[in-house]
Amino acid sequence: MIEKVILYSIVGIAVSVALSFLTKSTGDKIDADEQGAFHLKMNKLYLIAGLGGLIMGLVFLILIPLIADNTTMVIVFIVLLILSIAWGTGIPCLMYYKNHRLTFDDLTITVTNVYGKQKQIKWEGINNMKFSPMSGLLTITNKTDEIKIHQHLVGLSSFIDSVEKKTNWTAEKLKLPIQK
Repeated sequence: MIEKVILYSIVGIAVSVALSFLTKSTGDKIDADEQGAFHLKMNKLYLIAGLGGLIMGLVFLILIPLIADNTTMVIVFIVLLILSIAWGTGIPCLMYYKNHRLTFDDLTITVTNVYGKQKQIKWEGINNMKFSPMSGLLTITNKTDEIKIHQHLVGLSSFIDSVEKKTNWTAEKLKLPIQK
């Protein structure tokens, strides 16, 4: 019983520290490039978590069949379950780290999504913004397009400062968990 309490406490503390670190990095100062554009990318913790998930899945994929006396359907099920958990979290983390980008200037917002596809919206065309705490995505729409911005982009507060200057939305209205 005490082992479970200790395990759950360690997991809870690790998750709290990671989320605190991710939220703190949203307040990092980002400078504009020579053309006046800001470039935001995902936190390196996503790279670490992604690689960790891939390595953990690979270790279980190799070790469990070697440790087991004989390969049964139970062993196959356990390996597949662990792979789906480890790789199911690791691969999306790596994809977010590698692909998700936000570039904005005085005229436009350009987002590269998790799959590497780019969309652009002009500031003046924005007609709606909403934040989903379950997905961690800020959705911005105009008449024809929709872009989604992840809450853990390093320097997201710089973007939100521009949002507050150019639109009627604020971080408080959107209920964004960012550090200013």
